[in-house]
Amino acid sequence: MLAAVALGLVLASSVGGDKPLAAADAKKLRQTFTEALADSTGKSDAKALALGKSLGAKHPWRELADALRAGPVYDAKSTKPRKVGKEQEKFTEVGSTTVGFSFECDGLVLRYAVDVPSGYDAKTPVPLLVDPGHGSGADDDDRGKAGFLEYFRNQANEAQLRDWLIARTEIVEQIGADGKRGSKPEDQVAKAFAAFLRDVSSRFAVDPDRVYVAGLSQTGFWSWYLGRALSDRVAGLAPLSAVTWQVNAYVENFTHVPIYVLHGEKDPICKVEQPRATCAALEKLGLRVKYDEIAGAAHDFAVFGELDRALAWLAAFPREAHPRRIARHYLTLETPWCHWLRVDELEKPGDGRAGSKPVAFVEAASDGQRITVTSRGVKRLTLVLDPELVDLAAPLEVLWNGKTVHSGIVAADFETTLGVALEKADWQALYAAKLELRAP
Repeated sequence: MLAAVALGLVLASSVGGDKPLAAADAKKLRQTFTEALADSTGKSDAKALALGKSLGAKHPWRELADALRAGPVYDAKSTKPRKVGKEQEKFTEVGSTTVGFSFECDGLVLRYAVDVPSGYDAKTPVPLLVDPGHGSGADDDDRGKAGFLEYFRNQANEAQLRDWLIARTEIVEQIGADGKRGSKPEDQVAKAFAAFLRDVSSRFAVDPDRVYVAGLSQTGFWSWYLGRALSDRVAGLAPLSAVTWQVNAYVENFTHVPIYVLHGEKDPICKVEQPRATCAALEKLGLRVKYDEIAGAAHDFAVFGELDRALAWLAAFPREAHPRRIARHYLTLETPWCHWLRVDELEKPGDGRAGSKPVAFVEAASDGQRITVTSRGVKRLTLVLDPELVDLAAPLEVLWNGKTVHSGIVAADFETTLGVALEKADWQALYAAKLELRAP
């Protein structure tokens, strides 16, 4: 395995030009990427892609990829108010928490708050803990919204994870169930969370391989749902006292997502039978799940106060960036990615509602110079390829539902790498080539 990776990296160095990448060009690449990342409208992507194409013609892919993996360039302006939509952001500072960061998604401007740990240094990427944001905070002022983060900070500190960034979004309270702006289908809400991850990563030194989601009750629901919808972006989940009906038909989506579930035995609101059954199903598939049932506990702090042990467990598992086998059920294409595969067209899209059954399924595996895809309900998809998965200098065979849909070399270029990195807001899991395919 290590020899194959090493060979792939050597071969990747032959992609692109042969001129060594100067430090100034590496910095320009990172700065341009940062500017595009900060533009949630996507209007700045074209400038970044043009630079990527230009640099890719001159310099080896491996050197450019190494520069990009160094991440965005943060400075004193990174966390200053920006103009988002038609308004300038207005921040409220409450201790170590700033409320009022905002981003655009589907024409809506949505906000979030970030609690910054003592000693934070933007030169060092750190884990991010996401609280989806309970709807009960919808009518709170900014000071009240900041108060929600105190619980998560205390639990992270108890777990000796004092360097973690913690963010709470206002997505659920605005467009979730009973949202102030009207409830959106859950898949559309998940898309807003993907936009949030892009924005927060443009302001703070977030480690893309260590993004964790935790929540209680309603936000526990969303912890599960974001694992279902963004399995390629989250490293782990900690749902507490939450229902699981929304994920039971989608358990394969959690193939590479560690989950620590906390639940009270006597919970009168979210009955314990649901997480028991769901965790059993995950275990049957051989997935990494830890079910922690608190004897005699209800829907209360007897459970909520144990989040620290869930966080300590999750911290040992960074995201698996390039898994060789991937699988996902789909309802819509609001969040189309499954690691190194993007579904581009479904036979019949669903309604995006949490309780609806999936309309499509895709499974793919990389084995040497062969990729095997099995699907139902999928008409078109795109594979993105990396030297850790295949040898890009050798012919590749792709089988889809038992039929050969590609055989030959797949051209690699850095413009593709940069485009995928921007689309996924991910500069660690990089890809050098893409292959667009139609179902046989």
